[in-house]
Amino acid sequence: MADPIELMHHLANPNVQAFLRMLRHGEGTAGDDGYRVMFGGGHLAGLDGAPGTADDFADHPRRAITRKLGGNPITSTAAGAYQFLARTWDGLVKQYGFADFSPTNQDLGAVALIKGRKALDDVVAGRFEDAVRKCNREWASLPGSPYGQPVVTMARARQEYEAHGGTFAPAAPEAAATVADFINPAALAADTITPQPKEQPMAPFVAAVLPSLIDLVPKLGRLFSSGSETSERNIKAAEIVVAAAKEAIGARNEQELLETIQADPDAAALVRGAIEANWFKLEEVGGGIAAARAANAVYAQPGGQGFWHNPAFWISMGFLLLPVLIVIDMLFVHSEAYDATLRTQIVTAILALLGVVGAYWLGTSFSSQRKTELGAGAAKLPGV
Repeated sequence: MADPIELMHHLANPNVQAFLRMLRHGEGTAGDDGYRVMFGGGHLAGLDGAPGTADDFADHPRRAITRKLGGNPITSTAAGAYQFLARTWDGLVKQYGFADFSPTNQDLGAVALIKGRKALDDVVAGRFEDAVRKCNREWASLPGSPYGQPVVTMARARQEYEAHGGTFAPAAPEAAATVADFINPAALAADTITPQPKEQPMAPFVAAVLPSLIDLVPKLGRLFSSGSETSERNIKAAEIVVAAAKEAIGARNEQELLETIQADPDAAALVRGAIEANWFKLEEVGGGIAAARAANAVYAQPGGQGFWHNPAFWISMGFLLLPVLIVIDMLFVHSEAYDATLRTQIVTAILALLGVVGAYWLGTSFSSQRKTELGAGAAKLPGV
């Protein structure tokens, strides 16, 4: 369990206190009763059911409340000065051992979330806008937040921060501009600049949660390269990843998915397993049968290395050899160990395996490629 002493030390910093007051302004909890506010405007009632008593802060209320926002119903368990979701608060309690939901612990919990976003050093140093950009996925009211909820402007956030004693780091001096900063030598020589195709934008909610999923499954990173020719593929792959992750833990939207996997290691493990289970879909987005054809063509071309150098050939041979060994064992070596049901299951599995291998080689064969080319050519003919 982490030691909250460090959080207490940072909570005493004037810039941290000013940043917290700025957060409360955006979350609508800046008043004296801000620590008691629940999503939708209600107030904590505690275990005794009577609001306005010390018992209000016994624990997070963990009540799911539905309200309309922008005409759309939104359900949330947010509560307290920093509108902690129940899952988020439970994660903080597990990490720091907070004994109750008191105002002091709420402040410490907010500092912990800032630290978790790697923005605490920026807050202390007065790098205000850097800190806001790092925290706007934690608090939906911050400028630039991707969750589609109402946000405060950066200017208003700065004003609120400064009004509560926050200071700003000195701006870095700008380097003197030179002629080279304004002239592209290559474009000047060609007297033209070729316009580059624009990448298709990714849905903001999907883009917001994607970095956390890549942290869970690092090999996802290689699927999301930049470049206009890959943008459509990236978007499709991202949608598959996020959909599988939400389904794995029953998250209703990307924000709930993001907050859950950050606060609950068990949920993160379920999401990781779901992404791995859907990896074949991501590989298909990454190239599928066309990529397999291209890889196999290297070995099939005249003067090439020969099919026996193709790794897929030897893998396929292994898949074919395995059924042969099983059949030999079933018929001749340990025939008494196989009853009728087991034999049927083995034969079915072998047929399925042979089907996979056959489909791979038929799908990547020259003749299949030729059919694809002929089909594409026919589609270009008038009247077809």
